[in-house]
Amino acid sequence: MRKLHAKSRLGCKVCKVRRVKCDETRPSCKRCSQTGRTCSFLADVPVLPPSIPSPPNSSSTESVPSATPSVVLEPLPNVRGPGSAHYKPAHSSLEERYGSLHLRLLYLFEHQPSEHMRLTHPGLDDLLQMMIKEAFRTPYVMDQVLAYSAALESVRDQNDREAQKLYAIEATRLQTRALTLYNNANPQASADTCLPMFIFTSLLAHHTLFDVLSDSKKDLGAVINGLARSIPVHRGLMAVAAACWSMFSPELQKQFLQTCLREPLDINITSDDECDSLKTRLKNSDLSVSSITIHLEAVELLQGLFDNERNAASLKQGNLAPLQDWLVGVSPEFVSCIQQRRPESLIILAFYGVMLHRASDYWFVGDLGKRLIHLINGQLGPAWEDWLAWPNGMVEYNKEAGEYA
Repeated sequence: MRKLHAKSRLGCKVCKVRRVKCDETRPSCKRCSQTGRTCSFLADVPVLPPSIPSPPNSSSTESVPSATPSVVLEPLPNVRGPGSAHYKPAHSSLEERYGSLHLRLLYLFEHQPSEHMRLTHPGLDDLLQMMIKEAFRTPYVMDQVLAYSAALESVRDQNDREAQKLYAIEATRLQTRALTLYNNANPQASADTCLPMFIFTSLLAHHTLFDVLSDSKKDLGAVINGLARSIPVHRGLMAVAAACWSMFSPELQKQFLQTCLREPLDINITSDDECDSLKTRLKNSDLSVSSITIHLEAVELLQGLFDNERNAASLKQGNLAPLQDWLVGVSPEFVSCIQQRRPESLIILAFYGVMLHRASDYWFVGDLGKRLIHLINGQLGPAWEDWLAWPNGMVEYNKEAGEYA
């Protein structure tokens, strides 16, 4: 006879069906984790709020812009692991209390950032203290801080797949909750809110790139969908950051700028022709005039960012801004071409992969650049290898072996 147990109304559904006692550990109870079952707690994620349509453009010259701009961000529908972001829980997880896992994540965020970032970014410790202080004041910042920490932990220990899975799921859950809190609060940029808003958008920008990195482990379609999904988010983040930046004191601006600088990139600062051959090939291609224009605009933007990267290297400076600037700057028409997998569009994306590759020492970028270029080579095949010669050379891609040196 099976041993009776005390009933738990808050236990997971799997344990209830199995008629065993649930310890109610989240995001996955111990019984389910130990037996390899998918705990129903993993699906306990807030419903994504509906997207808010942009107001129609007005040509009226009498309209007065708001002195306190507000940008509503839409959660990314990227859930790494079992469970659905569209599952409707019986209770609102926004009311959940923080547990021991979250205390651990907060400790790790403060004391164990990636070794690379601590070594290359002066003043990081002071910035972390500022972020934690704002996290205790602002709930959506706290959840994004914890989500960021969980995402980092999901890639830290490569030998513990179960822990990686748990942290990845919790990172997605916390990110979704942070975005929901932000959207519900609908903060207006002001002297009181600009700092937490800026911290939130900065962390979320990194986290969004990490989501694309996770997609890159699947296939090219997943990466393209992830990038396309991230572009409007990056645009919203940059709009918030720009609105808040002007409200910072010169001292605070200086602190952020010093922390964002990194060690100079080891690149050839005399070269200024990364995209010259690509522009020539596009001009001589069979694309329509309008399509050539769309593609050349994306290439010109990319070349300008390569130029800025070299200038920063010559000044012994560097930062991550170019990665976001290109995503924000490309036109919707070009994004549509990428989604259609037009060969010329994918090749431009491979050139952008070189820029990602140069930031591979950041944990949330990792080998995304290499993976992206590899997937594009596999999609296009030998017929386009001349077009891909430069990005392949930059990441030492061996086309015969189909791998990297």
